[in-house]
Amino acid sequence: MIISRYIQRSIHLGTMGALFLLVSLALFFSLVGELDRLGEGGYGIWQLLEYLALSAPGKVVEFLPLAVLLGSMLSLGSLASNSELIAMQASGVTMRRMLGAVLQAAVLIAVVGFLLADWIVPDAEIHARKIENLRQQKTSALEVGQGLWLKDETKVVHVEQLLPNGHARNIEIYHFDDQGGLQKMIKAVRAQPLDGGWQLHQVSQTVLANGGASSQQIESLIYPGNISHELLQVLLVDPRHMSSRELISYLRFLDDNRLDAEVERLIFWQKMFAPVTIIIMCLLAFPFVLGSQRQSNTGQRLLIGIVLGLSFMVIDRVLTQLGTRFGVTPFAVVLMPNLLFLTFSLYLLYGRAWRRVLLALLGRLSRR
Repeated sequence: MIISRYIQRSIHLGTMGALFLLVSLALFFSLVGELDRLGEGGYGIWQLLEYLALSAPGKVVEFLPLAVLLGSMLSLGSLASNSELIAMQASGVTMRRMLGAVLQAAVLIAVVGFLLADWIVPDAEIHARKIENLRQQKTSALEVGQGLWLKDETKVVHVEQLLPNGHARNIEIYHFDDQGGLQKMIKAVRAQPLDGGWQLHQVSQTVLANGGASSQQIESLIYPGNISHELLQVLLVDPRHMSSRELISYLRFLDDNRLDAEVERLIFWQKMFAPVTIIIMCLLAFPFVLGSQRQSNTGQRLLIGIVLGLSFMVIDRVLTQLGTRFGVTPFAVVLMPNLLFLTFSLYLLYGRAWRRVLLALLGRLSRR
């Protein structure tokens, strides 16, 4: 039990160290890229620092699989270099028990990563988008509760839910005169973006005139406002940063309106398989600190980890592109690279044992 906790602690500390370095580098490059935008609208130095802080959780989730691979390889490699793994085996700790401790450490990291991606990142991204909106000059936006308020010249627009690609649900548009009096109110069930405006669907329009009000139902209506597609892209949350519940709701919306949802389904399964990827990365590090690899130095292990991490990213991108091109289901597209690296990890762990068993069976058959 103590040995298992010791191995897990080493992996967790190694992962946190690798993650800190990777996220710090990513935030530094983001800082350099954002410096040119200082002074646009209300975007000052404090807003820049707040934007970087809110971007950090997303960076953590993005780099977590690579950090687990590098951290596990370096921490376990350190134990191997100090002959601690050999001492554990000499004291009766089997490789299966050590592997169990590694997997337990990986499961904990995977759970924390999934909760971070599902609970923290969506809210952080929403607030980061609000800070980015300070650079917008033509239209101002304010998020209150579950809705979004936009000021468009003499009109005020309320959107209950803003979806990727500019689609929106439950929109209210209030038209005011120059003195601030309400002239007209428009409600729509959903909207899709046009150049400089929206195409509203299932519209209810109320006009206030001569002390009275008249209402009418319209199937479709064009709203030619000043709400640009670029502004909407700033205000909405990317599907990759949605929670699983929000992503499921968005997929239902796309299906109900017969819109293409292949990309969103791919993102959904990538989110579901992210914990599995983390566990596989941790498992992949274990064979490289056994046997002859225990004499490798830190630089060699770091190089091996980077090459393996980049290989996974490249293979994942290639298989994703090929799968999307040839119509493979998103579930299978996401499963393939994970299954490939899991097989590779098991081969590195048990390949020699399998070969010995196979040779023994062949020897017995030949003697008969």
